[in-house]
Amino acid sequence: MAIEDEEGLSSEELARAQTAFRGSLESARAWRSFSPDPRHHDMTYWTMLSVLFAEPGMNRTTLIERIVDYAGVSRSTAERAIREGRARGFIADEPVGKEVRYRLTDATFRHCVRFFRSHLDLDKVMKNLGYSRVHQP
Repeated sequence: MAIEDEEGLSSEELARAQTAFRGSLESARAWRSFSPDPRHHDMTYWTMLSVLFAEPGMNRTTLIERIVDYAGVSRSTAERAIREGRARGFIADEPVGKEVRYRLTDATFRHCVRFFRSHLDLDKVMKNLGYSRVHQP
């Protein structure tokens, strides 16, 4: 994958990043249980970007279902986020036969990789928190 090469991202690091983004989706779901009004625009976008980072090439129906499930928003809000995400250049659609699949644009993918490296990579987070021993699987 050209993006992996450009970012110096190994397949192992990509797998860790995708796992971290999946974990962030569970955090979003947990946040909804504590917040009286969790249906914020930012949660919807975070969910959309995280889902597409963790599972690129998702069809529209599945993407909408995931946004509704993780962000706790209506179907129309999920659809609006997809439209806005495409219009702003965050996501791209790719026709595959009769189906349309969505992925992050290259720029958004690179941004997500940098975000993972700065804020979601367990080893770095543990180090930043002052733990001398990092997680060893």
